[in-house]
Amino acid sequence: MRSAGTHKPIRVLYCILDNRCGGPHRLAHAVAGRLRQYNIETVFLLGHKAGETWQPDGFPSFLCRRIQCFRRQAPLRNLLRFGAALPRNLRTIRRIIESNEIDIIHVDGVTNFVPAWSGHWTGRPVLWLYNDYLPPLLQRLLLPLVRAWASTVAVQGHCLREPLTAGYPTLRDKTVVLPAAVDTAKFAADASTPARRARLRQELGLPADATVVGTVRNINRFKGYTYFLEAAGRIKKAIASAKFLVVGRKLDTDPGYWDHLQRLTRQLGLEPDVIYTGFREDIPAVLSALDLFVLPSLQESCPVALLEAMAMQVPVVATNVGAVREMVTHEQTGFVVPPADSEALARAALTVLALPESRRRGMVEAARRKVEQEFALDAIARQQNELYQSMRARAPGVGH
Repeated sequence: MRSAGTHKPIRVLYCILDNRCGGPHRLAHAVAGRLRQYNIETVFLLGHKAGETWQPDGFPSFLCRRIQCFRRQAPLRNLLRFGAALPRNLRTIRRIIESNEIDIIHVDGVTNFVPAWSGHWTGRPVLWLYNDYLPPLLQRLLLPLVRAWASTVAVQGHCLREPLTAGYPTLRDKTVVLPAAVDTAKFAADASTPARRARLRQELGLPADATVVGTVRNINRFKGYTYFLEAAGRIKKAIASAKFLVVGRKLDTDPGYWDHLQRLTRQLGLEPDVIYTGFREDIPAVLSALDLFVLPSLQESCPVALLEAMAMQVPVVATNVGAVREMVTHEQTGFVVPPADSEALARAALTVLALPESRRRGMVEAARRKVEQEFALDAIARQQNELYQSMRARAPGVGH
């Protein structure tokens, strides 16, 4: 591994398995921008699932196909293709590491093990973000790889460290907490928010006086959209003016789930009231149009979209998954309900919407302070810099 003096930047290869833009991409891109003040440069490596490939503005990126070992669709065929492409992909990623003089491999997700393998092969330290919920068989297959190849493992909440590493004391010993972050300058309510709210509502055909409840997530079955729609049906019965926004990409990898949601929308009589916007870049504007943000997920780690809503001072209702309890203090900065419970979602939503304006204002202001104090982009970038510096200092032949 090349020697790197203090005047030379740390070069990080940030590896995301999905080529389609989502919360992890927005987070990684925002942090990478902040890390430049610490003389850290980021190169992105993306796997390929389907659809249009995200282009990280201002940063070099590479696309590597067939590095996803496990897929729901045609799993055996995918596994065979993965195995056939594996030697070439390992060599390709090694060349990317060496030609870009990469110091650290930062891997997003345990199932994204091919870049970690390449990093270990080249002797680079690997920071592995463990944000997956793995079935038992995959745990037994993959966690030994994480334990062997990762220099440091990151989880996105203190409450996640113990359950995610249970039964693996060596893994637990190398695990640190690195929360998600939000750009509190970009996601902020200001004097322009009312006009932005009016413009977006007009664009989407929403009445100015409608009560708008929304969620922002790519559309897959782990995001709990079935329960969101069922809760919407209950909310609509109580609030005739209610409208519902579903903001997120329809995924080609799970078309059956999309069809299920469309049938459910019709069955609940919500076709005039639910707007599926597809993927949108203007998330601050979308959030400004909402009266309530709902996170109905069944599985999460530290959901960026929830932090963004809190930063925008939109009231939130979220399911108690992942590190949500570390993000939302129940009845103080939002409401937390059990997952897979549409009645609880609807009840909490109606409670929030019925709060006196002064109480609701106090709640969203407290949520904003929580984000600023614990999840602001600059603070998380500083933690990430310290982690990278420590890893490079410990790497053989570097910093010694």
